Amino acid sequence: MAEQLKTYRGNCHCGAYVYEVKLSQDAKPSECNCSSCYRKGGLWMGPTKENLHFVKGDPETLTNYTFGGKTWNHKFCPTCGVQVMIVGHIVAPQPGEEKEPIVGINARTFQYGQGLDVWKVETKFMDGKAYGTPYEPVQFTGPEPKAAIEGGKLYTGSCHCGAVKLALKSKPLDKTFTERVVECNCSICNRLGAVWLYPKKDQVEVEGEEHLATYLFNTKLSGKAFCKICGVTVYNAMQPVTDELLSKIPEKDRASLGRNDMLPINLRVIDNLNIRDLNIERADGYNVIKPIYVEP
Repeated sequence: MAEQLKTYRGNCHCGAYVYEVKLSQDAKPSECNCSSCYRKGGLWMGPTKENLHFVKGDPETLTNYTFGGKTWNHKFCPTCGVQVMIVGHIVAPQPGEEKEPIVGINARTFQYGQGLDVWKVETKFMDGKAYGTPYEPVQFTGPEPKAAIEGGKLYTGSCHCGAVKLALKSKPLDKTFTERVVECNCSICNRLGAVWLYPKKDQVEVEGEEHLATYLFNTKLSGKAFCKICGVTVYNAMQPVTDELLSKIPEKDRASLGRNDMLPINLRVIDNLNIRDLNIERADGYNVIKPIYVEP
């Protein structure tokens, strides 16, 4: 009996890359714990070559990032920073050996309403940490954040390639932490796999901001700042609220705009922190944030 396949449509957030993929109805995404996939929350599905078709955008023009043994190529959109796919080998081909690469599609990029909810789907564990040389965190060398936090700790982290580094002063990030830690399923946060903390700006110092690109969309009140080299989202860049922008925002929503003293950061970039050790609030941003995102 022929395997039953289901077609999913997916895309990066800005819509520059749109694809259709056929997968087994019983397929489960693999959640990899390697240093790169963890930072992006990647959920990988492995289609055969003939079952993946890009209907818009050439996947060869995705930004390519590789590291370590350079056996895997992590491919993300240069405009919105969303990682669409990985291409590579578990074991690199020997010189002269022809070996078809493995392709992984990020299930986080599947369009909404197709029956795959990343909060509910059963996943398979992939121990990516076990492959290759252990990842060495990049050391933060900048100044300590100025904030005085009673009982606070200093945390450091970075994008994966280390071009962008940060320091965070916060109360201990564990199950005793009572401030908001949010995982949002809106059209962009779901694709990025981000987990947000909302510290004040004086609690954070960032090095290497020249390596960041900022993706603005919808109301343009905030932009997702991601490393142009490795594609990891580091923080949410709150934008100045101009009179023109304010005029486009419903009056009932204007009270929530006084957030320019904050620098929301993606906790996935913090070294030696597992987001599962935190009390995470799940926010249904997809259905709450207006206007509703239009899937391309």
